Amino acid sequence: MSLALPRLIATALLATALPLAVHAQEKDTQGGTPTDAGFFKNASASGISEVEMSQLALKQSSSPSVQKFAQRMIEDHGKANDELKTLKSGDRGYSMVTEPDPDSQKAIDALTRLKGAEFDKAYAKQMVADHETAVAAFEVEIEKGSNPKLKDFAKKTLPTLKHHLDMAKSLPTR
Repeated sequence: MSLALPRLIATALLATALPLAVHAQEKDTQGGTPTDAGFFKNASASGISEVEMSQLALKQSSSPSVQKFAQRMIEDHGKANDELKTLKSGDRGYSMVTEPDPDSQKAIDALTRLKGAEFDKAYAKQMVADHETAVAAFEVEIEKGSNPKLKDFAKKTLPTLKHHLDMAKSLPTR
């Protein structure tokens, strides 16, 4: 294998993680470290976005496999969001996000205008992108986070996110 492919993969992962790094620079207003505070903010916003997009998929998809996947996203991300809420009141007092970030909101708005196979294709593409970003963010928290409870949450949740990514990649895109 040439060195170009690993370099290309590393560059793609870095480009995906850069928006997360910007958020990670924000100091939590209640004393959390920048890495942990950024992870908490991104994880909670991402979870909310996944649930909203998936609720939309239940209404606008024409594919039973997309609808089944969407129901799974609602359940799994709903549970993860609930667990994050319990970590919010811990020793660090992280700020809980209550709505999707602006980029995710744009994606939700775009999806609301689609139906059927066109929706399915766009939703599948968004789920792959979102889960690639989430996997990268959870890996960073595991490696660089300082809050043991958040690191444990990331370690516990990462295999599920990787499974979601594999499932999203198998969704219909035609």
